[in-house]
Amino acid sequence: MPDMRSQASVIEDTSKEALERAGKVQNWLLGEARFIADPDSATAGFAHHLIDAGLPLDRMSSAMPTLHAVRRGLGRTWLRESGVEALDFPWGNEAVYEASPYYEAHRTRQWVGFRLQDIEDEAYNIVPDLRAGGYSHYICIPIFFRDGAEGGMTFATRRPEGFSSSDLALLRAVEPAIAIVLDLSRAWRLLQETLRMYVGDEPHARILSGEVRRGEVLRIHSAIVFADMRGFTALSETMSAEETAALLNRYFDCVVPPIEQRGGQILKYIGDGVLAIHRDDDTEEAACVAALEAARDIIARVEQNRADAPETDRFGIKIALHYGEVAYGNIGSGARLDYTVIGSGVNMASRLSDLAGHLDRPLLVSSDFARMLPERPFQDLGQHRLRGVAGLQSVFAPTD
Repeated sequence: MPDMRSQASVIEDTSKEALERAGKVQNWLLGEARFIADPDSATAGFAHHLIDAGLPLDRMSSAMPTLHAVRRGLGRTWLRESGVEALDFPWGNEAVYEASPYYEAHRTRQWVGFRLQDIEDEAYNIVPDLRAGGYSHYICIPIFFRDGAEGGMTFATRRPEGFSSSDLALLRAVEPAIAIVLDLSRAWRLLQETLRMYVGDEPHARILSGEVRRGEVLRIHSAIVFADMRGFTALSETMSAEETAALLNRYFDCVVPPIEQRGGQILKYIGDGVLAIHRDDDTEEAACVAALEAARDIIARVEQNRADAPETDRFGIKIALHYGEVAYGNIGSGARLDYTVIGSGVNMASRLSDLAGHLDRPLLVSSDFARMLPERPFQDLGQHRLRGVAGLQSVFAPTD
């Protein structure tokens, strides 16, 4: 006997089936997925759970805004044939965003979906790529975060008939769980990135691990780098605030990358001063070699910057290298603390940098630093008195 159920009943049953399939995906998202530290693994896991639930998924992507100095947002794309690829969305790509399905989805607060056979290439910037990839149906789901920021997820299939009504019902059912997990993931990432951006890599990790009690310190030995701009006061006196900020950014672009590229940690910006360390995790010699090579690279970058800049915008550099003990510590009052680095080694590096300016040298090293590199040639510049440092200090300069 033929099935005489109404179309409405069929749709209702299909939706119930989709809800049952969606339940397993939701349970995974709100349970196991929240504790997966690697976002690539979490993305791939989500895609495979959707496939196990019956979704004919061949492509999936995510996008969420961040708080980062060089990028507006980040995301990931999963492809059935190649897995997960991380994406960076740099500042200044508004035109690309406004030509994307995300823009319309955020503007209307509705899903944007289309079948490739029914749309022109000019409709959205992603259409030609989807067509070239053999996709038949595409869905963009907007996600709105609790602070008002906007992100989303997209899903695409190559199945000729596209996503079915049951497939769409599954995605509708899973959508709230997607939003919750993305919101939590974004909040955690914002916390990590903001702390790392303002206090440095290791201090950020120590703060998040619970080291927030005032007066708590960790003593370590390291190569200490203190770099300072020469001529900053004279240059900045005639500059606007915006021009001064641009000058400092040019200067920091000379100083910071060489240190970080050799495993160093930027701990403090002190006006135009930069305090950094290279930890002796392997050997004292390795830490000092890394610091010395970073200093040479900084000087080379400054010289190149001077050659490219107009005479009125040229700055110099004075760098001091010391090897000694520093201590990470929480210092402050009440609930307003600063996770900073303290110790006599920091004071030594700072005063040695001042001396570099007086001696018209771009780079000086302490006797403790030179002692760690006995095979390297250093010029003995004699003994000098450093403000705030007891006794006369032997000072050296690299000669190779």
